[in-house]
Amino acid sequence: MNLPVQLQEGEAVARVIKRHPLALLGRLLAVALLLSLALLLWFWLRNTGGWVTAALDIGMALLAFTALAYAGFHWYQYENDLWIVTNQRLIDSTKSTPFSQDIKTATLFNLQDINIQKRGIFQTIFEYGDIICQTASASGQTFTFRGVSKPAEILDLIDDQRFALQRGNPQSPLPPPSA
Repeated sequence: MNLPVQLQEGEAVARVIKRHPLALLGRLLAVALLLSLALLLWFWLRNTGGWVTAALDIGMALLAFTALAYAGFHWYQYENDLWIVTNQRLIDSTKSTPFSQDIKTATLFNLQDINIQKRGIFQTIFEYGDIICQTASASGQTFTFRGVSKPAEILDLIDDQRFALQRGNPQSPLPPPSA
């Protein structure tokens, strides 16, 4: 897999994280539903004749094109929005268009607070939510991993990597043995 950044010496990827598929599916289903309703209305009104039929045909073509462009835009964002947890840092890469990319990194040493937010019945049932990481930087930078699957597992992974780095062994993702 091509990573959006160059790894540092001794750095290894612990996990590449993407959004939960429901984050995309919800938008695509909404587009499909609206397009289906518009199609039904178009079929119902299409036989009126004259300029109304021509206007409906043009409007339906524009609506279908807009719906496909909207779906394609959100699919592109879904495919190109990823977070990478390494044994040394967090990387947040967002590519909203082919001509726009935003990459943020934070070392694991700079992480202060990590929170999980799950809102609503779908996030609870399908086990996805947001992870919010606050850094110790002067700007108080926040990393938000939106709509990720199993956020508690990712929180544990980040904590394990952070603890291993503090122990001086960034290759070991294991917690210390119990006393």
